[in-house]
Amino acid sequence: MGFNPFRRWASEADNGKGDRALRISAPEVKVYYPKPDAQLDARWVELRNPGSGRKELSRDAQALLDMLPAKLLEHTARDFPHLIERFVANWSSPQAMRQVFDSLTFETRTGRQGFPLAVLTELTELRERYENAQPR
Repeated sequence: MGFNPFRRWASEADNGKGDRALRISAPEVKVYYPKPDAQLDARWVELRNPGSGRKELSRDAQALLDMLPAKLLEHTARDFPHLIERFVANWSSPQAMRQVFDSLTFETRTGRQGFPLAVLTELTELRERYENAQPR
């Protein structure tokens, strides 16, 4: 029987030698998680929980609310003031506003809870009014 390179390679792999053994064994993976930071956790809760840590609206955001029909964004301004600021930042660009509305009404990330019905209704009405006000 002559030299059989496959037999040698297979026997070395079985003994933990050779390159096949290296390819088969998975490297040890270490994952390092950051230490909990109470201050950052509190800030996260403040930013993400509707109605918590009520933030004052900027002058531009307040001007936008004053320009719109009364109570059109009542729930949104109260529970999600950052959305009003986002509208202000994009108001002058119809294309940007369409993207903002789309990102708020269509789920693009899994595991999201969604808006309460009152807020969703306000966003839908605002979008309709905004689209109708744009020149065609």
